[in-house]
Amino acid sequence: MMLRRFRPLGLVAWTLGVVLSANMAVVAGGITDPAGDFRPFDPNDPNSFAGPHNPGLDVLSANVILNTIDGTLTFTSTMAGPISGLIDPNTGANLGSFSWGINHGYGNLNFAAIGLPGVVFDSVLAVNPDGTAAYRGAQAPPGSVTVSGNTLTAVVPISFVAPPPPPANAQGPLLPIDQWSYNLWPRSTIHVDGTPLGFGNAQIADFAPDTITFAAQIVPEPPSMTLLLVAIPLVVLGARRRFS
Repeated sequence: MMLRRFRPLGLVAWTLGVVLSANMAVVAGGITDPAGDFRPFDPNDPNSFAGPHNPGLDVLSANVILNTIDGTLTFTSTMAGPISGLIDPNTGANLGSFSWGINHGYGNLNFAAIGLPGVVFDSVLAVNPDGTAAYRGAQAPPGSVTVSGNTLTAVVPISFVAPPPPPANAQGPLLPIDQWSYNLWPRSTIHVDGTPLGFGNAQIADFAPDTITFAAQIVPEPPSMTLLLVAIPLVVLGARRRFS
């Protein structure tokens, strides 16, 4: 009788184990980043951050959402200060930008030189405070970018951020879209003294996450998670009927 009583619980555990193991490779979701963690400036290091500590360049949270129904990717980030603070009030020029590094699988090691071999990417989606975005020289469709206070969001078709040709320094093969990974690094276009800042690592204010990449949140949820939500109530209901 004791074995018969534990079978429903065993089935729940088995179901949970199967579903969780099926989802281990696609664990994802939004990430948070510490406030005020600007890359330090070192006058003797041309790769250190040389821009001002504008709170609009300080990432607090970031997320990428893969919508398998709409065929879109949503890139969204919330900063410590308003996005409008990154636009010159006199000229309307962008004083910064947001580089979303995408690793489609090739994952070059361009940041290994600054001690970040885990931040790998093979292409970049650049999102600007003025509501524009570009990927590999192409402008995002009008209306793709929205600004709301401290939050900047870009919604683009998956096809818009299609994989580039394999680079010569590719570190791996092309991956399925649900295994692409991401990192966000805001850039300042001006030096701390207000003069133009040349393009390079000295522009990079922050990394989110600091040392690794993260996977997209997938919506709708994977079928195996739906199976879990359906299976557990059915098993529990069966157990109640068995022992009532």
